[in-house]
Amino acid sequence: TASHSTLALEGYSSARLAPAGSEMGRTRELLSDGPRSVTIDWQGDDSTTGLLASHDGYLRSHGLVHTRSLRLGLDGRGITGEDALGVAGAEAMRAFERALDASRLQGIGFAIRFHLHPDVDANLDLGGTAVSMELKSGEIWVFRHDGRATLSLEASVYLESGRLSPRATRQVVLSGAAVDTATRVGWTISKAQDTPSNIRDFVTDDIAAG
Repeated sequence: TASHSTLALEGYSSARLAPAGSEMGRTRELLSDGPRSVTIDWQGDDSTTGLLASHDGYLRSHGLVHTRSLRLGLDGRGITGEDALGVAGAEAMRAFERALDASRLQGIGFAIRFHLHPDVDANLDLGGTAVSMELKSGEIWVFRHDGRATLSLEASVYLESGRLSPRATRQVVLSGAAVDTATRVGWTISKAQDTPSNIRDFVTDDIAAG
């Protein structure tokens, strides 16, 4: 899970890969264990369009359901997101309390990752409270959060078709700990005000070929 741009609990994945191969002439499932309930609800209004999605991949181990909401402004200049961890039901509460006790009441650590392309030039900005991201075209986007987590820029890798080894890149990380039955972290990605709306990071040849 840590290799994807999503929330992951510290030291855990929301699913486990199955062994390679086939069984009784049938192809094995790619996952041997994972979420049993995945929901998605499309949402929108006069100014935004978006979705609300959830999965219970951490329900049995920690009693937690991960929910993510995404809202895209109709002008295309901003995304508003929120990641939440919640406990619902008596059985989930017991699992959450066991996990919390195992942490010695320090909380269940989590990290929300956003892996960047190697061509993105990312830097911590505004005293470490934001990340500015410049694309090859000169387009600039800014990542901000609501202060409920710790923001950092960390190393990552990019797997590219045709290359023998991964390319070094970076990832934006929001880290924190869930100590209550409801934990929420809000964030935004928006185009810098001085970046014109008509600049797009497209490659002309790729567009023509498409």
